[in-house]
Amino acid sequence: MDIKFFNYSLLILALGAYFIPVENIKKDDDNKDIPLVIFEKPVMHTLNEKNVLRTVIASHAVRYNTRDEMFDANILLRNNLEQKDFKIETLQAQIIIKKGDDLSLRRDVKYKRDDFINFNTNELDYNLKNRIAQNTVKYDGTYYNNYMIGTNLYLDGLNNNMKSKNVHFEIEVKNKK
Repeated sequence: MDIKFFNYSLLILALGAYFIPVENIKKDDDNKDIPLVIFEKPVMHTLNEKNVLRTVIASHAVRYNTRDEMFDANILLRNNLEQKDFKIETLQAQIIIKKGDDLSLRRDVKYKRDDFINFNTNELDYNLKNRIAQNTVKYDGTYYNNYMIGTNLYLDGLNNNMKSKNVHFEIEVKNKK
């Protein structure tokens, strides 16, 4: 009798456990940001039907779902506009993070447009589509061999506009006799 009672109680317990709702706990592995692809010493070119638009050279490049990261990178942007004010823009930094058309350059940033403008800073945000460079920290550089330093730089590459705060500009003047 005791064995029958024990078997019936196990059957009732098993049926009761079958109808108890169970929540599936999702593991947090989906939220981890793991690299999809890692490149060692990449040289990447962006082409259109006419010529090379962009060249990227880096020591490492890592591709994630939402962004690309490049280390010790150098980006060469060629001017393909009808009015050719300049030929090439060079962006160089230790870390470049690309999300869509936006570049975030960090640590030891160097910007150069042909031979007439270049500046150095620690951070710079650059939009590839609008060709707008801006930062909020201190920078120094040259504009047509004239020395400049300041903060909060805004450089519009399409409209050739440049704004800055706290600017100190040293202009090289040649005496005409």
